[in-house]
Parts: sequence; C-alpha cells; structure tokens
Amino acid sequence: MEYEILIEGGFTGIPKEFKGNIDLQDKTKESLFDAFDGKLTPENRALRDGLQYHLKLIDGEEEHQAHYDESNLPLPIRQFIATISKKNN
Repeated sequence: MEYEILIEGGFTGIPKEFKGNIDLQDKTKESLFDAFDGKLTPENRALRDGLQYHLKLIDGEEEHQAHYDESNLPLPIRQFIATISKKNN
C-alpha cells in the first residue's frame, strides 16, 4: 500500500511529510479504511496551534483521502501515523 502523509501547523509550523510503501495485514488495512470512511467528529475551530493531517492511501485501484485536525483524528489512523513515523526515524 502506498501512503502520503502531510502534517502541518502546530506551534512551530514546521511541516512533516511521509511518503512510501508499507505492507499491512488485512485486518489492519480494513480498520484503517473503515476509519477513513467513518463519520468524522466536527473540526475544532477553537483549536489554536493544532496540527492538521492530510492523508492519502492507495491500495491497488482503491484510493482514500482525508483531512483531520488533532482533535478528530481516528485512533487507527493515529496508530498508523505513529508506525510510519517510527519507520522513518
């Protein structure tokens, strides 16, 4: 699966970008795609210096894109980003 993640905003305003490929178990992939398709909590407009997450996942012909702020980022996606950031360190 291909991924593109852009994290921007925050106190420092220094963006982080991750791109690459990763092999995921079917169960993990399913929970990740379900989180993309799930109903979002509203954006927190009062969030000051909050992080913004722009994500794109491509699995074969299937493509998912989403935008979240740190207050409405679903747990499976948060865990995926943590896995990717550890992989790139």
